[in-house]
Amino acid sequence: MTAKEELKRRVLNAIDARADEIIGVGEAIWRSPELGFKEFKTAELVERKYEEMGWSYENKIAITGSKAYLKRKGGGPTIGIIGELDTVRCPDHPDCDPITGAVHACGHNAQVAAMLGAGFGLAEVIKELDGNVAMVTVPAEEYLEIDYRNSLREKGLLEFFGGKQEFIRLGALADVDLCIGSHTDSEIKGKLSVGGSNNGFVGKMVRYVGLEAHAGGAPHKGINALNAAMLGLMGIHAQRETFREEDTIRVHPIITKGGEIVNNVPADVRMESYVRGKTV
Repeated sequence: MTAKEELKRRVLNAIDARADEIIGVGEAIWRSPELGFKEFKTAELVERKYEEMGWSYENKIAITGSKAYLKRKGGGPTIGIIGELDTVRCPDHPDCDPITGAVHACGHNAQVAAMLGAGFGLAEVIKELDGNVAMVTVPAEEYLEIDYRNSLREKGLLEFFGGKQEFIRLGALADVDLCIGSHTDSEIKGKLSVGGSNNGFVGKMVRYVGLEAHAGGAPHKGINALNAAMLGLMGIHAQRETFREEDTIRVHPIITKGGEIVNNVPADVRMESYVRGKTV
């Protein structure tokens, strides 16, 4: 057995020895789903594991993010292993939070468990490796609640609406030479696959402003912002046949606010959308 194979064996054995603990982390995070930039319980759980391992770490990066080092600075590269703290919102899911609708339907609970598991294994051999390994735990991978995140920006708490972008802006990845991430996928044949492609996107928040009036008594005195929003949606739909399939353009807006009350002509209507594409 070569020295490299022996190191791998020790790493895998260390992970297997803590398998129940790693699975328990994933299950604990599953039971406490939190949306982006609100992952306080999840962040606390992860940081508790850092402390148990004796890893030095920085926290509260981009509100709830953190970065732990398996050993402090030395020669060689620093490899980052990514873990994402947040969830999607899916109120119909049987395991969602009954108040927020948050649920780990995108599998970030398993990803954070995998990140820590990799750290547990590599800690076994870290003194024999050149360079360093960092647990890079980022908030807000899912690009949701644009209105809420915009309010955080207005308060000066962040500039970008995604956790990784905030990490870059804050310099939290400046000493990381290479990042490795994993993600669950419903289409994988077998247990593991490598590679694949992803599209970038631009997030859009649109507000239509009309004029309120009594919808029963004086609708002619109002300006219906919901009608304007519906025309906007139909205009987007009319564009779809012009999108080339090789550009993988996807536009999928939702109306997040359709007015104030049904008795008034809607005057404040808001939409969120992604515009995805293969290239800018």
